[in-house]
Amino acid sequence: MVFSVHILKFLAALAVAVILSSAATYAYFTYATPLKTATETVVNTITMTTYGTVTETRVVTTTVAQPITMTFYQPTMSTYAVPQKTVTLVETLATTIITPITVTTTIGVTATVGKFEVKYPITIVDSAGRTVTFEDVPKRVVVVSSTHAMVLLALGVGDKIVGATDTVTKNPLLMSLLPNKNIVEIGKWSSPSAEAIMLANSDLVIFYASFYRSTYDAVASKLPQNVKVVYFDLYKPSTMFDEIYKLGLIFNRVDKALEIISKWSSRLTSIAAKAAEIRPSDRVRVFFETYTELATAGPGSGWYQVLTFAGGINVFGDVQQPYPKVSPEAVIERNPDVIIKVVSSTTFDPCRANTTKTLENIYNTIVSRPGWDKISAVANKRVYIYSTAYLDGPGYVIQVAITAKLLYPQTFRDIDVQKWIYEWLADMGLNNPEKVCGMPWVYPEIP
Repeated sequence: MVFSVHILKFLAALAVAVILSSAATYAYFTYATPLKTATETVVNTITMTTYGTVTETRVVTTTVAQPITMTFYQPTMSTYAVPQKTVTLVETLATTIITPITVTTTIGVTATVGKFEVKYPITIVDSAGRTVTFEDVPKRVVVVSSTHAMVLLALGVGDKIVGATDTVTKNPLLMSLLPNKNIVEIGKWSSPSAEAIMLANSDLVIFYASFYRSTYDAVASKLPQNVKVVYFDLYKPSTMFDEIYKLGLIFNRVDKALEIISKWSSRLTSIAAKAAEIRPSDRVRVFFETYTELATAGPGSGWYQVLTFAGGINVFGDVQQPYPKVSPEAVIERNPDVIIKVVSSTTFDPCRANTTKTLENIYNTIVSRPGWDKISAVANKRVYIYSTAYLDGPGYVIQVAITAKLLYPQTFRDIDVQKWIYEWLADMGLNNPEKVCGMPWVYPEIP
C-alpha cells in the first residue's frame, strides 16, 4: 500500500528556527559551500487493530545548512538563553476510506518554539575584548551613535535610550521614533562628554569599538563604577551579527535578535554566493570614495568589506590603512570601471530631502575633476553616489545590495533595494516609510 503525504509548508521556516536555536560555534564557510541543503527522514509506523484500522505516522526531519561566506560567521548561542517551551505540531493530511479499512496519514513535527528567556547575571565579551557582567536588564542607556540607536530600536528597546550624541538628537526622524523625547545630548560621537553622560543617569553606555578608542576609554574612566560600558561597532559583517546577538542577551531580546540575524544574514549570504560565481575576467574594478574627498576604503574598513561581498575589485586594495587619502592622478592611473561615492545623512537624507539636487551636484563635481574624463567609469557613465542614511546595523546589508546592483545589474536584478530599505525602516518602527522617505538613496538611480 502506498501513501501520499504533502510536506507542511512551515518546514522551511521551522528548519531555520531550529538552526538558530541550537548550539553553534563560530564557523567559517567558503564560497564553494552550497547555499541550502535539505534532507528528509521518514519513519513509517503501521499499526493493525482488531477493527482493521491502518495508521501511518510520517515524521519528517529537515535540516538546512545555511553557509555564511567570507569571514562572516554565525553567532555563538549562549547557555544564558533558555527556551521556555516545546510544542508538537501535528496535522492530519489525508483520510482515505477503503472499505472496511480506514487509513489515516498524519505528520508530526516536534520543535522548540516560543520566547527565549535570559537568566541573569550574564557575562559577555564585547568587540574590544572586554568582559562585562550584567546583573539585570539595563534600564537607562546612552548611545554614542545613530547606528547603536537604530539597532536598539529594531530590538524593541528604544525606550531605554536616555542619552545620545548629536547624530541622534539632531536627526528628526530618529527622534520621532524614540519614545523618550527628553534625550540628553552628550556631545559629538567623536568627543562625548562624561559629565553629560552622568547627567543622563545611565546604567549602560555603548561606544564604537573601532573608532576613537582612546577618547572613549578616557570618558569611561570618569564614569561611576555602576555604569556598564560596552564597545560594539554594528557595521562590520565580521562582528555585526554577533554584536546584535549579544545585545539581545543584554536586553533579554534574544528572539528579536535571532529574527534580525536570520533575515539579514541570509540576504548577505545570498548576495555573496552570487557574487562568488562571477568569473574573474568579468569582475568590475572599483574606486570607492568615502565621505571625505578622495579618501578610499582600505582593508579594515566596513566599505572594503562591502566591495568584497559585492564581488568588486578594489583598485586600492593594496593600501595598508582603512581610510587612506589618494591622489586624483593615482585614480586616473588605476582607471576603475566604476566609481562609487558615499555620502552621510548629514549631506543627503532621503527622508528629509525633496530633491536629489545635492547628489547631482556631487556627481558633477566628480566627473569634472581634471583628467578624469579619461577614466573608464566616467567615460562610460558608471559613476554613482549613494547615501548611507539609516543603512547601518543590518542596513549595512542594503549597502552591499546597492553596490552589487551597481556593479552587476543583471546578476542582481531581482533584488529590490528600495523595498529592503523600507523594510529596515519599518523594523525600526517607522510607519509608512515609503511615504515618509520619498527620495531615492542612489544617484543616478540604480540601473
